[in-house]
Amino acid sequence: MQEFSHHSAHQSPTRFTHFIRFGCCRVALVIAALLFTTVSAVAKQPPPPEWLNSAVVYCVYPQIFSTHGFQGVTAQLDRLHRLGANVIWLMPITPMGQATPNHPAFGSPYAVQDYYAVNPDYGSEADLKELVRTAHGLGMKVLLDEVLNHTSWDNQLTIRHPEFYRHSDNNPHDPGSEQVAFTFNDVVQLDYRFPHSGLWTYMDEMLKYWINTYDVDGFRFDTANNPPGLERMINQDFWLHLRTVLKAAKPDVLLLGEEEDTSLALAPFELDYGWNLQSAVQQVANGTRKASDLQGVWKKQTSGWPAGTMHLSLIQNWDLDADFKIYGGTLNTMDVATLNFTLNGVPLLFNGEEVGNDQSGNNTHKPIHWDAPQAQAFTRFYTDLLALRNANPALQQGAVSWESNSAPAQVVSYLRSNGTTEFLIEINFSSKAVQGTVNVPAGRPWTDVSPSGSPSGRNHVQPGVLELQPHDFAVFERSTAGANSGLQQAQDARSTTAANSGQR
Repeated sequence: MQEFSHHSAHQSPTRFTHFIRFGCCRVALVIAALLFTTVSAVAKQPPPPEWLNSAVVYCVYPQIFSTHGFQGVTAQLDRLHRLGANVIWLMPITPMGQATPNHPAFGSPYAVQDYYAVNPDYGSEADLKELVRTAHGLGMKVLLDEVLNHTSWDNQLTIRHPEFYRHSDNNPHDPGSEQVAFTFNDVVQLDYRFPHSGLWTYMDEMLKYWINTYDVDGFRFDTANNPPGLERMINQDFWLHLRTVLKAAKPDVLLLGEEEDTSLALAPFELDYGWNLQSAVQQVANGTRKASDLQGVWKKQTSGWPAGTMHLSLIQNWDLDADFKIYGGTLNTMDVATLNFTLNGVPLLFNGEEVGNDQSGNNTHKPIHWDAPQAQAFTRFYTDLLALRNANPALQQGAVSWESNSAPAQVVSYLRSNGTTEFLIEINFSSKAVQGTVNVPAGRPWTDVSPSGSPSGRNHVQPGVLELQPHDFAVFERSTAGANSGLQQAQDARSTTAANSGQR
């Protein structure tokens, strides 16, 4: 840009216009070529795994989940299955980097010391294999968290393969010039710009090792688009290449990227993060944004994306504070969760959310408080909510239709339907009672199937009339086209799980 501005001041209008037109043509051709390459690459790839359509992801940080590591996780898989989770995402299970003379260590699981090893604090390789086998026996999938951007400074790759890293002096054979990753002084940046450096092949083989040895079902890739755009540390050529490699090793493997970028949608990531919606929901829950704004944010997250793209719907993760803190209380959090599990997307539960863990926090290392004061209330709520979602395809992949109401600043209302079953969801994000009307298509009567924790229980007035207590949430169901309702299935599932939903 500097060179362009410097010369343009001395050019005649005719020559300047010609330069602009020629430059724009070149830019357009480059963009078109990139789009064609991306679309062609996506078209050649196998579709996302079918099991993703009904996925409910539960993220486990072994360090805070149990003092018994992998064995402690395995012991709780049946409980998590009864809760309603069917995908287990394990945060990084490799050894954590230790301090070196020039670089600190923060006890971060994202500072990878050895890509092929299991953290001995969590258990043995046999323990991990048993965890995966047990999960598969329950019909659950297992994802591993992978950190491909950077390693710890005491990772042996820094010595054995300095050419894998970025160097301040551009000398790939100088271990002394390896660069800090971003602004994180505990990790060193890998370099994906050169396919023939050996790094690409190393990562291919490493990830296939975890598939072949442990039979894992997918990977969550940390900071996959950092910094965003064409300057991202891991370029798209590598990501596309990696998807081809992993799909050849296991066709229904899942690639989840910590990013939200249309250029990476299905190229390679079949699932990304719904960050924008999460941020907007947090603002609504705290009263700094109108509830009606969520429809616009949702539209931006669902339009302009390749068909088949799915977003992870999150309330909390390791980078966020405790849910009831950031959303402003127990009822506010239940409002948010009701939206999270009844709107389209793949919902995520971060370990401890189901008991209202009051020891959680941003990058927390504190063990989960399984007996938190609100544990029973949260467990009943999530057991009901997940059972409702899991029993009804309309709440998983059904169409979304936002319906107007007379209190748009406080209340959202929308329909989920799949041609056989229809749900209407009303959520009052405000601390005041709301009365009014809501637009509802004509049809059969509704049944109130609201999950436990709703201030009005299952005594909400029939849709059409809007009457919600402060922070109230209502879920109504009816059958359509003469089909049988899924209500009884959900009620049966809830009754089965409610008696056996105790914590660790």
